[in-house]
Amino acid sequence: MKPNRSEYLIGKLLSNELSIDELNEFLEGLGSHEMTEEYSSIFEHYFNQLLAQNPNTKDNAS
Repeated sequence: MKPNRSEYLIGKLLSNELSIDELNEFLEGLGSHEMTEEYSSIFEHYFNQLLAQNPNTKDNAS
């Protein structure tokens, strides 16, 4: 699976638009150490963006 494919699959997952074949492909990637690291990086970036958008997060509250 190419890195761009990982981003595509996670984007579809987060928007609840994965087909059954795409879900199976995503789940197969979870079993791969190489893809687990890729997925982790993509999810970390996504959630950091969410935190940056929310001014009420613990880090931003003063």
